[in-house]
Amino acid sequence: MSQQLIFEPDFSAVRFEDGTEVKFTRMEKRALAVFSTSAGRVLSRDYLLDAISEHGSEKSDRNVDFLINRIRAKLRDSAKNPKFIETRYGEGYVWLFTGTSASNDAEAAFIVIAPLKGLATLGEFEENGLALVPFLQADFRSQIPPDETVMIAQDVEGVSASVARGQKIDVQISFFQYGSGVECVVSARRLPGGHIFVVRRFPIEAGPEGYQNLSVQSRTLTRLIMANYWQDIAQKGIGEAPLPIAMHHAAELPKDSNSWEIANRRLTDLRTEQPDDPALKMMWATHLHTKYVLNGYDLFTNGEDTCAADEAEIEQCVLDALDYAQTRPELAVMAAKLLYFVDQGYRDLALELAARAHKSNTAIASSLAIVGQLHSFTGDMEMAENYLLQAEQLSTPKSDFQIYALTLLCQAYKASGNHTRLAATMKRMHKARPATMLIFEPLFSDPISPSLRAKAITLLMSRKRATGLLKFVTYLSARLFENPEHRQNSLLTPVNLLVRRFGPEVVPQETALHLPQLQRSNSKK
Repeated sequence: MSQQLIFEPDFSAVRFEDGTEVKFTRMEKRALAVFSTSAGRVLSRDYLLDAISEHGSEKSDRNVDFLINRIRAKLRDSAKNPKFIETRYGEGYVWLFTGTSASNDAEAAFIVIAPLKGLATLGEFEENGLALVPFLQADFRSQIPPDETVMIAQDVEGVSASVARGQKIDVQISFFQYGSGVECVVSARRLPGGHIFVVRRFPIEAGPEGYQNLSVQSRTLTRLIMANYWQDIAQKGIGEAPLPIAMHHAAELPKDSNSWEIANRRLTDLRTEQPDDPALKMMWATHLHTKYVLNGYDLFTNGEDTCAADEAEIEQCVLDALDYAQTRPELAVMAAKLLYFVDQGYRDLALELAARAHKSNTAIASSLAIVGQLHSFTGDMEMAENYLLQAEQLSTPKSDFQIYALTLLCQAYKASGNHTRLAATMKRMHKARPATMLIFEPLFSDPISPSLRAKAITLLMSRKRATGLLKFVTYLSARLFENPEHRQNSLLTPVNLLVRRFGPEVVPQETALHLPQLQRSNSKK
């Protein structure tokens, strides 16, 4: 039977030979994870208690005994003739199971912790040394998509090419004697290829304090490994899409997750390690701009925007990284966009930087989109249309980059007052991603005869969110058009819709500045 018993990768359940599935509680899962890394070794009650107890919970040896009894019952195991957990009286428990488990499928794992070397050198540090593995497993699991797995393969010696087809990260652990103690080296390899991208060395200490220190080391190390992995994916993605989209994709999370928050955590960890890295400064500046693209509507609605501080930080990061960015055209065009965005006298420099970078940029689709948007801001709508249409044609259908290019094209048509082409572009966008109707209909519909959908969406808005929307549109795009008529055109549809519903007081001052007609109307009152 044991050879046919299969555990789920996170030990949430086990399937028996007869097809029966049994689920485990959170505490049972923890205990099984600890046992799985220490097959054949005696684990004391104190060790198990520390490994499975939650912070602040009551600790008792009897809790361990009760837990073991529950696991045995679910595994159909016998204390007298054990196949899974053997009791060593006066010592603790031993995990006997050596059969297969779902977590042993390395090709399906996101991260494999293998091999574990130098276990024989641990000696008196064995309990804490072995605790590192479940610590790493649990901390990695908290940082990867829920449908991905972390596998422990204690006996695997290296990573084969077949494993590398599905696996993304290999974590190798080596224990060795150093003086009178034991130290550990943990190295993370990116697969395929086996490139080592993170290495850390630290001591293994005995006792409860050493156990807690190991827990802290694990959390710090796993965050650093995942942050470096995220950065690598993002940088490789720049060839396929602009940097903000590449950073979004690097999160590799479910659709309902906030990629900006993930990027924020990854970049914070990376900048703590490398505060002067110019590539990270460019990513951080892009990240601050993306905050307003993804979350700006809510930030302005709730009065949580920090525009001046964020613009100052974007400006400083880009200027610090500018020499480096100019060696990489795909970053140089992004630097140009960000300098134009902060609007602190850099517009001529930004346009020169963008034009120069575009000439040598091999990430041509991204370059066309960004430079095309800059042409629309300066009023060269014919060139903007040419570039943005090419960017759309080079994009993958229904991809985030296609939506990005179409959005910029809609902005350009809206600003220039070309409602015929705007309507056709909106149709392409809605066909590619129907949900965009809810976002863009109140912005891009005809300002004189808005669609019924635009009116309906407006009716669902509160006054507070209506003002937040106008602040959002003004800040992110309308204020950046150099031609006053283009700024007005960008704002007319949402302003007309919302003034009809709430009155002119709904329009914030920063939006009204670009609408002379509204200012005259208010002054007459």
